[in-house]
Amino acid sequence: MVAGDLRALFSSNDRTVAAAEAFTNRQLQWEAATAALGEHLRHTAAPAFDVEDLEAPRTNVLVFHGVGGIGKTTLSRKLEAALTGAEHRPTQWGQPAWPGERIWPVRIDLARSAGTDFEQIVLTIRLALAELGRPLPAFDIALRRYWEHNHPGEPLEEYLRRGGLSRFGRAGQQQMQSALSDVAQALLLPGTVGSAIGQVTGALVGALRERRQTVHALAGCTRLADLLEAEPDLDALSYYPHLLAWELAQLPPDKAVTPVILLDTFEDTGDRTHRDLERLIQRVVWLMPNAFFVITGRSRLQWGDEALQGQLDFTGPAAWPGLVAHDIPAARTTSPTGSRRQVLIGDFSPEDCDDYLAHRLSRDGQPLIGPRVREVITRRSHGLPLYLDLSVMRFLELRRSGHTPSPDDFDQDFPALIARTLSDLTPDERHVLRSVALLDAFDVALATRAAGMTHEALAARLAERPFVSEDPFSLWPFHLHGLIRSTIRTADDRTDDRWSPCDWAHAAQRALDALGEQWNTSPTRNRLLLIGCLRQGLRLARDHRLELGWLRDAAWSYVSDSIWEPLDPPAPHNAAAAGLETAADALVETLSALGRRQHEHRECTVDRLTTVVDTGLLPTDLREMALYYRAKAQRDLGRTDDSRRGMQLVADGGGRLAPAARRGLAHL
Repeated sequence: MVAGDLRALFSSNDRTVAAAEAFTNRQLQWEAATAALGEHLRHTAAPAFDVEDLEAPRTNVLVFHGVGGIGKTTLSRKLEAALTGAEHRPTQWGQPAWPGERIWPVRIDLARSAGTDFEQIVLTIRLALAELGRPLPAFDIALRRYWEHNHPGEPLEEYLRRGGLSRFGRAGQQQMQSALSDVAQALLLPGTVGSAIGQVTGALVGALRERRQTVHALAGCTRLADLLEAEPDLDALSYYPHLLAWELAQLPPDKAVTPVILLDTFEDTGDRTHRDLERLIQRVVWLMPNAFFVITGRSRLQWGDEALQGQLDFTGPAAWPGLVAHDIPAARTTSPTGSRRQVLIGDFSPEDCDDYLAHRLSRDGQPLIGPRVREVITRRSHGLPLYLDLSVMRFLELRRSGHTPSPDDFDQDFPALIARTLSDLTPDERHVLRSVALLDAFDVALATRAAGMTHEALAARLAERPFVSEDPFSLWPFHLHGLIRSTIRTADDRTDDRWSPCDWAHAAQRALDALGEQWNTSPTRNRLLLIGCLRQGLRLARDHRLELGWLRDAAWSYVSDSIWEPLDPPAPHNAAAAGLETAADALVETLSALGRRQHEHRECTVDRLTTVVDTGLLPTDLREMALYYRAKAQRDLGRTDDSRRGMQLVADGGGRLAPAARRGLAHL
């Protein structure tokens, strides 16, 4: 039972309610994993494969990344279970295409809450292989030397017990001791010396350097002597997995295994400035080319980027051809093609959301959450599993208080989503994130200007986050995940650096100014840019009660082409029934009426524009725009006198539409 199920179990006294783990689909991710693993098995089985080749490109890693709460940890657990045995594989997942291969899954949680350090990572991999039932002497001797040097007087068994690794610690220790004794015996050392690791390694290094026949079994590991002579510190420990990979390559065919090492919550290895733990882990991946690594985390793995040279040991497309960022990203829910090994985990489909909610809580085999409530939760979730889980907890909370949950109870956002989203962002990145939450779409320059920053690095880094989707063919390529954007803008933010209403107002003004700057400085001022700026600018001005500014000229440009694309921005979240209250409200209604007049009866156009004119909110030039087009609609309705009065007012005003109004009068 997962943690979420335990929370559900202890949230109610009603023992008839069953809280079950609801794992939904992810079949495409399973297909991506099996395809990549199958390719890895074919690669390692090829005659040209050499486990000691330290220069060949590495294709032994697959990355699943996505926003917090998208289901990465659940996927990692399911992959581990499915690779352990067919009986644990979800029914919708197909049979993998590697019959007869021994797959050895090892899952390691890198979350800060798990307290996993690099020593535990190396020990977990080694001890998971203890079930092979045989020593791995080259690695075991090096590890024993490291342990006694860095943990004097601390038995390894006690450390394993404290670290939660005691379930296979005894077998691993026995194998390490056996390896030490066997080497001591081969070197003809006294039996009492068998436990003195320093003497054993010293004698072994000498024997390897002299190429003695007594250590022929280890002589094939060309780098063993150098590793045993190196200072046994943490840096040296990160190179010992090379010995483990060599040992695995020496296993007879009937004992051969392929470790599949699943590293979950990779974002907790550190930020992008301090990569110390990431550097150590990358060495493990590089030095174990016969193992397959499945990494799950919030961000794309950057190892294929040339810019990281010097921060990590192995970087660039030549080293990691499958991890290179592509200009045109794959769709959120598709498996990788060709050599791509970075998979963005997509949101649940509406059908998957409903299936999750229907199976998460049940009574007598029937869904506890009714279909109408499930429909509202599904619509609000934007497919994010974390939102579904939070909604389940709210459903139980409402029942516990004696209230029968209804659809209206779930038409809300959860502040917890903000904390999860912001948890691994720097304060400056949080500032940029909140700023772009005001925009429907953005590019790096627009995000930088809207945030009031003087350099683009922060916006560029934010654009790489998994909660930012990219459409390279759009006017502005980036947009936030719908639920995260909605939550940041509307939920009760309890974070320490939360924005005040004044902060939001200033950010809205910066965003509006940034859009106006893009429009005014464009060398072409094409129609596509005009419509994009108007749609975003009108919404910002309306929702935040801002002055019109550049929107006045943009509105005239929109009208001058007589094309009439729809401009209606989405209704505000807290839309009131008070009607038109600001000039921005009036301009939105004016341009909306003009854009819709080819699809509505002219009487509707007249009524809408009359409402605008009567408010007196628009400046003179824009009021004349409403008067003129109302007069045109009145003429179409045969209301000649009303049309003539309107045209005369516009003609007398001497504004931009005065010539057109005089022609209208002549026509009338």
